[in-house]
Amino acid sequence: MAIHFTWIKDTRAVMPVLAAIEEQLAPFEARPHWGKLFGTSPDVVSGLYGRMSDFLQLLGHHDPAGKFRNEFIDRYFPTQI
Repeated sequence: MAIHFTWIKDTRAVMPVLAAIEEQLAPFEARPHWGKLFGTSPDVVSGLYGRMSDFLQLLGHHDPAGKFRNEFIDRYFPTQI
């Protein structure tokens, strides 16, 4: 199941609403859409994926030099677990 909301170009106004929505969805272990805005912490997101360590290994294997890394990738998919 997916729940989508209309985006308004006002991050300051959207983030508190997003936090409230994420808080209500937390008991359901809702996972964020990587292409959408979310505020769930990396620690929580990591716990939602049982095979995160496998993914991190694949990430390191296919991009060993980190050419495709950025701030988001570094935050949610660290090179060290």
